[in-house]
Amino acid sequence: MNNRTVLTVFATTLFTSAFLIFAVQPMVGKMLLPLLGGGPSVWNTAMVFFQAMLLAGYAYAHLTARFLPLRVQALLHVLLLLVFTFALPIALPPEAQPPEQSGQAWWQLGIMLACVGGPFFVLAGSAPLLQHWFSSSGQEDSQNPYFLYAISNTGSMLSLLSYPIIIEPFLGIHDQTVQWFGGYLLLIGLTAWCGWLVRNGRKPHQTMTHETAKQISWAKRGLWVFLAFVPSSLMLGVTTLITTDLSSVPFFWVLPLTLYLVTFIIAFSTKPIIPLALVRAFTPYLIAFTILSLMVSSFVTVHILLVAINLTTFFFCALLCHGELAESKPAPSHLTEFFLLVSFGGVLGGIFNALIAPVIFKQPMEYAVSMATIGFILWISVLKNPVISGAFNTLHDSSRPIKIMTVDVVTVVAALCAFAFILLSKSAPIQVLGILGVFIFLLLMVPNRFVFACCSCLALLMFQPTVWNTNKKLLEIERNFFGTLKVYSADNINFFYHGTTLHGAQIQSVRHRKTALTYYRPGGPASEVFALLDRRKGAQDIAVIGLGVGSVACYARKDRDFDFYEIDEDVVKIAENPKYFSYLSGCNSEYKVILGDARLKMEEQPDQKYDMIFLDAFSSDNIPTHLLTREAMDMYFRLLKPHGILAINISNRFIDLRKPLTATFREMNIPVYFKFDRPNRVAGEISELYTASIYAVASKDERDIAPFMENMGWGPMVTPTNARPWTDDYANIFYNLFLWE
Repeated sequence: MNNRTVLTVFATTLFTSAFLIFAVQPMVGKMLLPLLGGGPSVWNTAMVFFQAMLLAGYAYAHLTARFLPLRVQALLHVLLLLVFTFALPIALPPEAQPPEQSGQAWWQLGIMLACVGGPFFVLAGSAPLLQHWFSSSGQEDSQNPYFLYAISNTGSMLSLLSYPIIIEPFLGIHDQTVQWFGGYLLLIGLTAWCGWLVRNGRKPHQTMTHETAKQISWAKRGLWVFLAFVPSSLMLGVTTLITTDLSSVPFFWVLPLTLYLVTFIIAFSTKPIIPLALVRAFTPYLIAFTILSLMVSSFVTVHILLVAINLTTFFFCALLCHGELAESKPAPSHLTEFFLLVSFGGVLGGIFNALIAPVIFKQPMEYAVSMATIGFILWISVLKNPVISGAFNTLHDSSRPIKIMTVDVVTVVAALCAFAFILLSKSAPIQVLGILGVFIFLLLMVPNRFVFACCSCLALLMFQPTVWNTNKKLLEIERNFFGTLKVYSADNINFFYHGTTLHGAQIQSVRHRKTALTYYRPGGPASEVFALLDRRKGAQDIAVIGLGVGSVACYARKDRDFDFYEIDEDVVKIAENPKYFSYLSGCNSEYKVILGDARLKMEEQPDQKYDMIFLDAFSSDNIPTHLLTREAMDMYFRLLKPHGILAINISNRFIDLRKPLTATFREMNIPVYFKFDRPNRVAGEISELYTASIYAVASKDERDIAPFMENMGWGPMVTPTNARPWTDDYANIFYNLFLWE
C-alpha cells in the first residue's frame, strides 16, 4: 500500500482517538457537577483522573511496544477496545451519592474509575502505540513519527472547541454518550486497519543507528518530567482562576486546555509557527504584565482583562516548556518512553494542584508557584542558547549568561526589602507607586535572567490577590474541596468571601448587628420578597439554599422557621461563630442547618412543606447550574405550598440567567418576575455596604405575586420564544454570557 494511504489511515485513526479522549472529559465532568455542588474543584479532580489514566495508557503502550511483537500488539489493542465496549455507553451509577463531611475528591475519583476508567485507559494508549506502529511501517517519514503527535493534538483541540460551541448547545448528556459510543466503535475498525497495515513491520530499533538509539540519561528523563509538570500545573491553576468567578462548566474548562494542546501542536510541528527563540524572548514581558494585573486586581475589579492577560501568559509559558520538550525529544526508538514520562509529569501537575496544594496552601498559591518556575526555566534556557538573549542583555555579559555576580544577589535582596515594604504599607499612594514600581523594575530586569527569575518569583508569591489585601485584616481562612473561605475585618465590619466574591457582611456595633447588608439590604429585592410573606398570617416554613453568613435569618417573624441547606461544613462553622457573624444567633430566628447538596437533601422532604424557597447558593460568583434546571424547579414547586413563592438570587457579573429561567418557567406555565437593584451608595454611610443584585420570583398563581411585585418595580423579561430551558441533561452557558448582549 502506498505511503499516502498508510499515512492517511494512521492520521485519521489518531485524530479520531484524540477527539474521543477530549470529548469524554468535559462530558463526564458535566455529569458529575450536580453531585458535587458545581464547584471548580470538580474539574481539577477530573483532570487528575484523566491524567492518571493517560499515564496508565502510556505505560501500557510503552510495555507492549517494548516486549511484544507488532502483530501481538495490534491484536491485544483491538481486543481491549472490544472488551471495554461492555462498559458503554457511559453512565453514572444510579445510587451514586458523595459523602457529606469530607473525602469528596476521592469519591469522585472512584466513581470515574468505575464508569469510564476502562475505555479511557485503552484510548489513552492509542496515541503512542499508533505512532510506534507507524515508525515500524517502513514508510516515508516513519523515521520521524513525532509529526503525528501534532495531528493527534489537533484532534484533541477540535474536540474541545466543538464541545461548548456545538456538542453541548445541541446535544443532551444522554445523546452525547450515545454519539460517543458510536465514535468508539468507529475507532475499533480504524485501529484494526492500522494493525493490518503494519503486520509485517519491524520494531524501530532494528533500523536505528547506534548514535540515534543511544541511552537516555536520568537527568534528561527528569527534565522531561519537569517540563511537563509545570504547564500541567499552570493549566489547572489558570482554569481555577477563571471558573472561580465565572462558572465551573465545560465552556470555561476547555479554554485553558485548548491553549495547552495548541502549544503541543506548535511545539511538535516540523516548522513551528512561533519559534522557540521568540517565545524565550517574549515570555518574561508577559510575566511582568501578569504580575501587574494581579497586583491591580487586589484593589479594583478587572476580571475580564485579568483573564485575558493570564490566558495569554499561560499560553506562552506552556509553549516555552513544550518547545523545550520538543527540542530535547529522543529518537523514535525511545518514543513510547518519552511520552510516558511526559504523561507522568502531567499527572504530577494535576496531583499537585488538585490533591496536594489544597492541603499545604491555605491560600490558592499553586498557580503562582508554578508560574514562578518559568523565570528559572528562562534563565536556564540561556545556557543552551546564549545568543537568544544577546540583543536584550545589557546588564550581563551575554557570553557568560549563567554567571551570578555579587551585584545580582544584592539587587535581589534589595528588591525583596522593597517588595516587603510595599506589601506591609497601609498608604494608598505607596501602594499605587509600588504597583508601578514593581512592574517597571521587572521590565528593566528582563535582560538579566537570573535577577528577573528571582524577583518575578518573589512578586508572584507576595502580591497574589489572595495574599495582598492591605485594606482589611484577615480573621479566618479555610480551604476545602468547595473553595477558599475568608473572613476579613475593617472599620468594625466583618466581611465573608467565597473565592474572590463577597457573600456577606455584618456591622459589629449593637445598633446595626441585625441589619442585613450586601445582596440582602433593607429595601432591596430580598426584603421585598419577605415583605410579601409578611402580609400573610400563620406559621411559615422557609427553605434557604445556601447559608452564607445567614443574613436572611434577620427577616425574622414570630412562627417563621428557616431550613438552611448548605453543602460546605466550613461555611456553617463560620456563620455560627458569633465572633465573626451573629445573624443566626442574634436575630431570634428558629433555624436548622441541613448539611449536604440541596438537590439531594430536599428530595427527602415531604410535599408542600415550605411557604417560600429562597435560592441563594453560590461558588464564588457562579451559581451551581444543577440548582437552576427544569428538574430542580419541578422539585421546588413540589415542596412549595399551593400559594408558595420561589425566590432566586441570580446576581452574576458574567452570565444572564434570566433567559434560561424565563424559558423554563414558560414551559412550566409559571409566571416569573425579575428585578435589577442598583442601590444608591453613599461613602461613610451604611448604604456603602449595599450590593447591586438581580432577583427572580415565581409562583404558580400569578395573583400571589403580581400586584405586589409590579408596585415594587418587578416585571417579566421578554426572551426569544426559541430560548431553551436548562435541564439536568442540557445546559448552555456559552449563549447566555453578558458579552453576547
